[in-house]
Amino acid sequence: MKKERLLDIDGSVNFRELGGYTTQDGRTIKWQKLLRSGDLSRLTAKDVKKLANYGLHYDIDLRSPSEASWLKDRLPDNTIYRSYPVYPIAQNDHSDLPKVPENSDNADYSHPYALMILNPQSQLAFKTMFQDMLKNDQPKQSLLFHCAAGKDRTGVAGFLILTALGVDYDTIKQDYILTNIVYSTSDQDTLRKRLQNDKAEEFVNQMNAAFQVQGDTLDVAKQAILDNYGDYGNYFVKAMGLSEADLNDLRRIYLT
Repeated sequence: MKKERLLDIDGSVNFRELGGYTTQDGRTIKWQKLLRSGDLSRLTAKDVKKLANYGLHYDIDLRSPSEASWLKDRLPDNTIYRSYPVYPIAQNDHSDLPKVPENSDNADYSHPYALMILNPQSQLAFKTMFQDMLKNDQPKQSLLFHCAAGKDRTGVAGFLILTALGVDYDTIKQDYILTNIVYSTSDQDTLRKRLQNDKAEEFVNQMNAAFQVQGDTLDVAKQAILDNYGDYGNYFVKAMGLSEADLNDLRRIYLT
């Protein structure tokens, strides 16, 4: 498959590459390493073959076990499937997460995005996702993370991943709001081509202006980190369990 932001996967929604984004220190996210999407239960045989050729190594499913059982992911045979439900559930026997201690969190979250940043189970889901990212260290070996629509849970995961890799917040927010553009556009082939040309950033910025209110939702996640941990570095150490060596390894694996 070509290097393109919106991938041509017929049976999924909002299937996108994170390759090509630049970091604040001038490096670039490698292509064919990080993918994000919505539902994968309707992939065609052609889609599955495409993803096998794309080196899909890890599928990180951020949905609840019940969602995952209703609409099971269709995947290449060699893809490793992980169930890491982000939203707190009564028990997670059917997920791949370690057990969350009972009554470990009694906080009253005013916004679901704050919950995803601060709740112990949500943190555990993203923490284990990062551990798989560290194992995804071979060339042309890609890791995909997704929820149902590829918007909220996937959006917060993308925010954390891109932040850990050193991408600036404006770019992260642009990628987040791109979901709204995808869902508001009926002609996905034309959109795919527009995201490939030299004026793609200008087009996205123009379209994003119409969705700024939705984009402000991501600010809640950012502010929850800053209010409760002081800065991103402290959050990655204390909540995600990532050492400075881990962060350097992530950048080595995913940046060029």
